[in-house]
Amino acid sequence: MSGLTKAQLNVITQGHWFCERDEYLKQFLLSNAKCLTLSAHQSLFLRGDKHNGIYAVLSGVMRISGVSNNGKEAVLSFIDASLWFGEVTLFDQGVRTHDVYAQTDVALCFIPQRALEQLLNQHPHYWQDFGQLLAQKLRVMFTTIEDHALLSADQRVAKRLLLLCAHLANAHGHTLNLSQQQLADMTYLTRQTANQILKKLASENLIELGYNKVTILNPNALKQLCYL
Repeated sequence: MSGLTKAQLNVITQGHWFCERDEYLKQFLLSNAKCLTLSAHQSLFLRGDKHNGIYAVLSGVMRISGVSNNGKEAVLSFIDASLWFGEVTLFDQGVRTHDVYAQTDVALCFIPQRALEQLLNQHPHYWQDFGQLLAQKLRVMFTTIEDHALLSADQRVAKRLLLLCAHLANAHGHTLNLSQQQLADMTYLTRQTANQILKKLASENLIELGYNKVTILNPNALKQLCYL
């Protein structure tokens, strides 16, 4: 039996990675799933914490970041509904590589490490499934590095907005919970530059701006902007 509600199960089963798994793996994950809740700004784990399992977002948004010695935060990405994370340390049994906080109130699906070890010891071929999850993150990282070198500031902002909702079949009307400073950090721009670009995109009706929110109005036009 799953520890998730029917609505939460629907969220999990709509995710690309999960829906492409075989039936045994799906049922194993669901039968070992636990639901956790966090309030906005609460930490899930911090850099250096021990690995304890993997997670999927059921509702709300999580923030992945790193903090320098002087307290400056570098936001790497946001994770919202149906996306899985935490698999990096599953492979090397090392410590967590970054800080993960609740950007909003969230509900999470948690698969404990003990259950994952049991699965992989008995069925080692499932390592490839988790490897595919890890490979997706590596592809995004490589693309981000290339974008920083080759794209204009406007293109980097447009592409990052699309990337943050890339798991959606249709990003139209999707609202991203992030501040302009966080978007600036992810695109290696100043807050002033990011603000100017967002206002320009809003004036062209490609996005709508709110307090610490960006709503995608025209994903196709944003995509065209990325490849001008």
